[in-house]
Amino acid sequence: MNSGSSSESQSLPVRVITPDTGIDAFARAIGSTIRGFPQAWALAWRMFLRDTRAAYRQSLLGYVWLLAPPLANTFVWVFLNSRELLMINTGGVPYVVFVLSGTLLWTAFNTAVVNMLGVLGGAGGALSKVNFPHESLVYSALAKAILDAMIPALILIPALPFVGLTPGVGMLFFPVGILAVLLVGSAIGLVFVPVAALYTDISRALQMGLRFAFFLTPVIYALPKTGRTRMVLLCNPVTAPLVTTRTWLVGEGEALPILFFAIAACALVLFLVSIVIFKVAMPHIIERLNR
Repeated sequence: MNSGSSSESQSLPVRVITPDTGIDAFARAIGSTIRGFPQAWALAWRMFLRDTRAAYRQSLLGYVWLLAPPLANTFVWVFLNSRELLMINTGGVPYVVFVLSGTLLWTAFNTAVVNMLGVLGGAGGALSKVNFPHESLVYSALAKAILDAMIPALILIPALPFVGLTPGVGMLFFPVGILAVLLVGSAIGLVFVPVAALYTDISRALQMGLRFAFFLTPVIYALPKTGRTRMVLLCNPVTAPLVTTRTWLVGEGEALPILFFAIAACALVLFLVSIVIFKVAMPHIIERLNR
């Protein structure tokens, strides 16, 4: 009996677990992210459908609530401008269209940031109890941000001819612009997730900073042609994507295609790098959250 059990133990494979070095951890995370993308996206899609249905299941107005914030914000600024409390020159674009399109794009950016900051909040205790690709949380948050941005945009575009704007060729690039704005917001939000998961002060500071950033972005006013203010606004990574996308939509205004694509490319790289960092940091985050 002893000899038999001894021979069986010798034939069993032996697995030695050793801690990864920094480089090995990132290399392993990159490989698993690429190989596991189909499974992670499939899970993210199911999460997206589940959360979307749950969010609007007990709502009478449903997706109308996606339009309420930008419409309310637009009404305030249009009212102030009509009473000449604000004197804003938007060229040949009606001010209501100018503000509404800018507000929709800013809301898309803001939603992307907030969604990324909250990727771990919705997972709850499943993080430590269920083994699943954690990057699926990121993909699900991105899908929610795309839905929240596209539905108001699809309603806005057919309304343009009623305010005297003729759809042009540039409107074909409008979806690309929205995706670029969402990508910038998602990249910025995802960068701070590992730290924000441990310290809630980060999320609160970012959300407070977004309120000030609204006024440092040409949402309710046009980008100045020259001067120091223009240079300051162009340092804002949201300015070029927002201004260019709005110009493509309404056919009037200044477009910054070179800066637009440069920022979009940098945001894409930052987003992909942040996913890898997020994946590497998740075991440490889960350990800290369970203490």
